[in-house]
Amino acid sequence: MKHFFAPVLIFSALLVLTSCADSQASLPLPAATISSASSPSATPKAATQGWLYTDAKLGFQLTIPLSWQVQPQPGSQNSPDTSTVTIIDNEQSTHALIVIGVFRGETMPAAFAARGTPTIHLGSYPAFVADRSASEGRAPCLVRIFLAHNDYVLADWCSPTALANKTQFESILASYQPAFPTFITGKLTTPSAQTCANAQQQLGYTKVGWGKQLAAPTAAGWHQAGTGLFVCSNDNSPDWYLFQCTELVNRFLSERWALPHLPGNAARYLDYYLNGTLYPGVIHQFPVGSYQLANDASQGKSAFRPVAGDLLVFQDVNNPRVGWTSGLANSPGHVAVIVGVDNSFVYIAQENYNDTQYFLALPIRHVANGYVITDLSGWSQRIVRGWIHFTVNGGALPTA
Repeated sequence: MKHFFAPVLIFSALLVLTSCADSQASLPLPAATISSASSPSATPKAATQGWLYTDAKLGFQLTIPLSWQVQPQPGSQNSPDTSTVTIIDNEQSTHALIVIGVFRGETMPAAFAARGTPTIHLGSYPAFVADRSASEGRAPCLVRIFLAHNDYVLADWCSPTALANKTQFESILASYQPAFPTFITGKLTTPSAQTCANAQQQLGYTKVGWGKQLAAPTAAGWHQAGTGLFVCSNDNSPDWYLFQCTELVNRFLSERWALPHLPGNAARYLDYYLNGTLYPGVIHQFPVGSYQLANDASQGKSAFRPVAGDLLVFQDVNNPRVGWTSGLANSPGHVAVIVGVDNSFVYIAQENYNDTQYFLALPIRHVANGYVITDLSGWSQRIVRGWIHFTVNGGALPTA
């Protein structure tokens, strides 16, 4: 059985990434989403610092380097206040990827303020640095969170060489402009589900003999989640992120709800202990109110019953003397998408577990303080840490 590694992409890719592509090397952009820096309705052309991208869903704009492409992801489900774009550097054979997720709403300034005092500015925007080191993932990640009017923006660039690209990364983000007051959402084109081959092509891999398809979006194993994603094999992958367990999860967040990616190892998605000290999980980079967390009942209390679309997070136990038995040292952990729940089982979809149990049923039982999900991996040190529910997936859930 494999170990469970986590996010983010190829040798010069970006943070937890995935986004949708179609059978071409790049996706056709929705109508009227690309323009020159001087005219919102023009075709892309050279500008002082690049070409101007206008998001068809939320209307925000970014100045993109001339040779780079943008793949928008409005999400296949009804999530009118979120949008994600993947920016692709085609100058390198192994493409660099930047993923930018935007949450829009009147509550976003308060959610941003809840983070505390901003540490930097990106242009005129107050911002936080939330970089992930190589010890927190298979590659370092540049992560920036900033507020532009009512837009809460979460952006990342993950790759072994990401830290050397800090200036360019921040320059692109500083070009961000919220939608004009007169902006009207255009006709949105939702990309087809990204195939295993598409994901490889997006990162510059050609003529590859790995990443075979294990399941299609229409497979019965997606249960209550309905139409799902392509599940791909990680066997013999030369890439540090592609088709890891976190890649499937991040692709799910992007394709379904146009949510940004979660960077770093799966074990750090939820809060965790390290050497007896409690650290906040990566999920807290999302704005307050956009998610809810549940601890596994055997570790504390689970606030709500999981539902299809939630993320199930596993950690390794290394220090049971802390307040709960979820000590974490160097394990990358594991994460899966919950695709169904009944009175006896939680059904999950996962990558980088093995090539036969990409769909799996885990026993669940209701106890006095919540719910307990049983891990079947056989790893004596592994626990079900808990699950993450997203507000766009049916709104807030009642506590148990």
